[in-house]
Amino acid sequence: MKASHKTPVSNHIMAALAAVITLSPPLAVLAAESAKADPTEAVAQAVSLPALPAKGKQAQKPLAPQTLPTQKVLAPLKRALQPLVAQKLPSSTSSQNPPGGTNSGPPVQNPSLSSPGVPALGGGADHLQAPAAPGDNPNLFNPTSMPEGVPSPHLPITDITNPMPTTGLPPASQGLPVDASGLSPRERKDDYDVINTQAENFRRRFLQGEAIELRLPMGDQLMPLGSKLPPIRLEATYTQPISLREVVSYCLDNNLAIRIQGEQVESNKWLTIAQVGRYLPNALLLYRSQYQAGTSLVGGVIPVKFGNPFVNISAGFQYFGFQGGAVTFNMLSNLHQYRAAKQGYRASINDALNQVSQNYYNLVRNQALLQIQTRAVDVSKAQVELNRQLERAGTGTRFQVLQSQTQLARDQQNLLTQEVGLRNSAIDLATNLNLNATVNLLSVESEVRKVRLIDPSVDINGLINIAFQNRPELKQFKEQWIAAKRQIQLQVASLYPQFQFFGNFAGNGQTLTRQYAYSAPSTTAVQVAGAPTLTQFTTSGSSSTTPRVATGEVYNAGYVYNPPQLVNRQVRKSYQIGMEVDWNFLNMGIPQAANAASAKALARQASLRINQQIMAVLQQVRESYLNSQTAERQIEVATKAVLSSAEELRLARVRLANGVGTNIDVINAQRDFTQALVDKADAIIQFNIQQVQLLRDIGVISYDTLTSGRLVKAQ
Repeated sequence: MKASHKTPVSNHIMAALAAVITLSPPLAVLAAESAKADPTEAVAQAVSLPALPAKGKQAQKPLAPQTLPTQKVLAPLKRALQPLVAQKLPSSTSSQNPPGGTNSGPPVQNPSLSSPGVPALGGGADHLQAPAAPGDNPNLFNPTSMPEGVPSPHLPITDITNPMPTTGLPPASQGLPVDASGLSPRERKDDYDVINTQAENFRRRFLQGEAIELRLPMGDQLMPLGSKLPPIRLEATYTQPISLREVVSYCLDNNLAIRIQGEQVESNKWLTIAQVGRYLPNALLLYRSQYQAGTSLVGGVIPVKFGNPFVNISAGFQYFGFQGGAVTFNMLSNLHQYRAAKQGYRASINDALNQVSQNYYNLVRNQALLQIQTRAVDVSKAQVELNRQLERAGTGTRFQVLQSQTQLARDQQNLLTQEVGLRNSAIDLATNLNLNATVNLLSVESEVRKVRLIDPSVDINGLINIAFQNRPELKQFKEQWIAAKRQIQLQVASLYPQFQFFGNFAGNGQTLTRQYAYSAPSTTAVQVAGAPTLTQFTTSGSSSTTPRVATGEVYNAGYVYNPPQLVNRQVRKSYQIGMEVDWNFLNMGIPQAANAASAKALARQASLRINQQIMAVLQQVRESYLNSQTAERQIEVATKAVLSSAEELRLARVRLANGVGTNIDVINAQRDFTQALVDKADAIIQFNIQQVQLLRDIGVISYDTLTSGRLVKAQ
């Protein structure tokens, strides 16, 4: 009799199960929720859960939700199970089923299919919703809407290798079979430990308000670029930690731009000294030594024969009392060029400090991003392992594993790119410091924090006032304008008369020293003229003749002997002194007038450059001020995004581990959290860079303002 009665019931059960299994999981859940008042509905719910693939088999893709009414689907199952429910329901039920088949008590769950403390398949989604706005929820990391049994993020974190860690699950569920996720309690415990440990680490390192803990990743967390390129150091010879103080100090001593401009200042200084020296008189010195030999006629009549050395010397001075102002205006022009070069030197120091400070903060930024990317890779690895566990349990799919592996590959690519980016930032910093690029510079900062350099009470007008008083570019262009005006006066100086004094002391002779010598003996002929003669000659054009008396022939009547004499061979001395006034118009003065007109145009150009620089300073100060304010506000917004995305990621992983979430939710949450961390690090670094830029734009950037910690106040 029992056998004949059991057969049709079994047939009904199989038919009903076949109908239920064809439904998609969402509709089965909806059907189970709609039957809370009926014990048969509870049994149907319990029976519907094993519709998921068995452990170790690949899960099938859920079918699209059907629009079939719940009662119509479950009616065959109700009718088939009604006799069995009356016999198998526990006697501890608070009330017996009324004739209508309903039960006022809670639905009965199959203890072999769900564990206490773990949300059932049909109701977990409602209990895992994150707060609407992280900024409005003071208990963001202490949610009150967590599913029962899911460990709180504030539970103490223990080593996951501890054989007896805290799971966060009720003790009664430790030994129960798998739940809706298909995982055993031990696997769920391990997953919860990993999730909560990572969440607490993230909270401690990345959710510190306006700071991010900076810690260099371990070698096993990084990916080598090759067998000869170790992580972090890559192609560098060695690694050198460096601080901002050391960067600024080394920059002031070794930066090439500063040293080049320093040599320009040195050149202008000596040019100015050279122009000042033109006020001094000219010293004129001459020494000329030669040997001369031959004959000459003294007075054109007496022949003289000589062969001796000859020395000519002179020493004098020449002083220009007035040259049309050329000396004065040229000196003034060079003096203002020298002052302009000094202001340019200050400007180059400001630019160099601004550049190396930004390079240093970019180095810190890349270190923080490297840490974030390593964290993203760790989370992706844990997610791949979780999806593999779900696949082995039969509640996950190969598609989910491939999704998580793709995300892991993407994060590993970003990690490789970031490793190179960190090294490139170190190379940029070393280049600007004029340091050997074989050293790999790393920041010694322990956290990425907001560094304020300017008192926030200083408004934009106060900043502009500070800039006008301290910007070296404004003073540099002003000095260049004054120097250009002095060039106008220099060009017209040659059109004025010139006045000079001069004096000279000279001498010529055979030697400079006092020397004596005897002359050679000689004879002198005594000549006698003969009788005069009378000659006649005719004047041209006239027939008359004119007599002419000519001297007679000269005869040597005798000779006179000249004995040797003592002769002084030293030079014979002479001197001269006087003054000279001249007024010359070379080429009628046209070139000088044209040069003066050209100098006037250059002076007007220098004046316009001052106006252009003033407008540039105003623009730079206002833009830097707004960028600084925006960056500070972005830190607050980015911090909120990190808080919400961190909780989003934690809840997404918990939901997936409990079988109520999807893998794509975890991937999206992971991307959101990584991007939020990047945005926060960028916002903090950008604020620091904008503070440095604003210091440079108002002209007060220096070693003290960058490193002392004292805020710049209104002057």
